[in-house]
Amino acid sequence: MDEDRRIRFFVAPFMFLASLAWGIARDPTIGLTSLLGVELKLNELPSLIAAIASGGLALFPLGFAIGTITYVVLRLISEAACFFGWGSRSHEVHFSAPSLAAVWRTIEMPGNPDRWEAFFAGIVFDYDVLAKNHEPIHRWLFRRWNAFSISVTSTTALILSLGFGWFLGIGWRNDWHWPVVCLCVVLVASAILSWRDTMGMAQFMARRSQGR
Repeated sequence: MDEDRRIRFFVAPFMFLASLAWGIARDPTIGLTSLLGVELKLNELPSLIAAIASGGLALFPLGFAIGTITYVVLRLISEAACFFGWGSRSHEVHFSAPSLAAVWRTIEMPGNPDRWEAFFAGIVFDYDVLAKNHEPIHRWLFRRWNAFSISVTSTTALILSLGFGWFLGIGWRNDWHWPVVCLCVVLVASAILSWRDTMGMAQFMARRSQGR
């Protein structure tokens, strides 16, 4: 797995753990001793820190789980939206009717454009046309999609941290959950802007490929 994809699975878990750590730090009624179920002695701290550091690989499964939850939720929303006549079956591809028609002709698909197959048409257009003939644009789209993915999975991680913290008994304090909520708002705004940039450029290149 390349570095661009790998980072998706590590940012969200760090957000999740950082939020929990902040919640624990701001709650005077809870601490590591109560969470771990054992008394934590001062001379055991170096061993605990070393164990956490060496367990960095454990962040990858957590990141994968957060990413999967995010993908399933977004995909189900897209499927429902497509059923009611808006968008495609996946949040990863969105073309207007003229842009989809341009993509359809560019990839030389027979028949009329089918919005239920817009996702597959978009993938073919990106990798079979843009990646081959406009590689810098393909890379730009990939970076913008990474920005979207990191923002949206980090939002999921922060929301999950509030629920998991409540399950652990961490009190919902204004100096914990409000900063988390505000950060979620910023991340959602970043995700929306990155998604719009990605889809806008893909549609622009579709129209450009047809000389429009």
